[in-house]
Amino acid sequence: MEKVSLTYFVDFVMKSGTPKLSVVRDFKERDKYEPFADFYKMIREAIVESHKGPLPKKSLDKFLAIVRDEKRRKVYPAIIKGHKRFLGRKSVTWFQPPVGLCKIGNMDVSVNPELGLLIDDVPHVIKLYFKEGRLVSNRVSAIVHLMSRALSQAAPGSVFGLLDVRHSKLHVLKSPNPGLHALLEGEAAAFSTMYSALEGPAKPAMIDGAPEETLSNVVSIPVPFRPAEARSH
Repeated sequence: MEKVSLTYFVDFVMKSGTPKLSVVRDFKERDKYEPFADFYKMIREAIVESHKGPLPKKSLDKFLAIVRDEKRRKVYPAIIKGHKRFLGRKSVTWFQPPVGLCKIGNMDVSVNPELGLLIDDVPHVIKLYFKEGRLVSNRVSAIVHLMSRALSQAAPGSVFGLLDVRHSKLHVLKSPNPGLHALLEGEAAAFSTMYSALEGPAKPAMIDGAPEETLSNVVSIPVPFRPAEARSH
C-alpha cells in the first residue's frame, strides 16, 4: 500500500472502534493536499524560516505584522508567543532536519519533522504541534518513537521531540519502550487490513504537513499498554 503520513497513522492509533475505520476511509478518499486549507501552514513555514536567519524572534514579529486573515490573526499570536518563550535565552542554531520512512510491518510511515536545531550545542530534531487541546502522553510517545526509528541513523546523537508550541514544552522520550513498537505493528496491520477492505481507488498521497492535549500519566488507547515515559523541558 502507499505510504501513510505520521499524522494519519498516529490519529488512527489514538482512535478506538469504528472511528479507526473513519480515519482509514478519510486517508484513502482524501483530496490532494491544498496549502490554503492548512490553517497552520503559514505559521509553520514562518517558524522554519525564522530559524534560518540570525534573529528568529524578530523575524516572527515581522511575520505577524503582515498576517491579514482575521482567524489567523486571532490564533497566531499565541503560537508565536509560545515559541518565543520556548526559545528563551537558549543558544539556537538551525540545521536541515532529516526526513525518512519508518517501516512498520508492511506499511511505511513518512516522518517529516519541521525543525533541526542545535540547542545549547545539542542537536534536536523537532516536530511542531500547534493545536490548543490537550496533548496526551500516548500521542507523544508514539510520535517520538516513530521519529527515532525513522531518523536515528540519519541524525545520530540527536534528541527527537514534539514541541507543544503554544505551551512552550518540548516533549522527548525519556526511555525506550520495546512493547510500544509491538503495539504499533499491530496497529499498522489493522490499518492495512481496513485499507485493503475499503472499496475505491486511492488518491495521491497527502504530504505530512498537518499538525498534531496537558500530559496525563495513563490514557487508554485501543490496546492497553504502558506508554514510555515522556519528559518535557
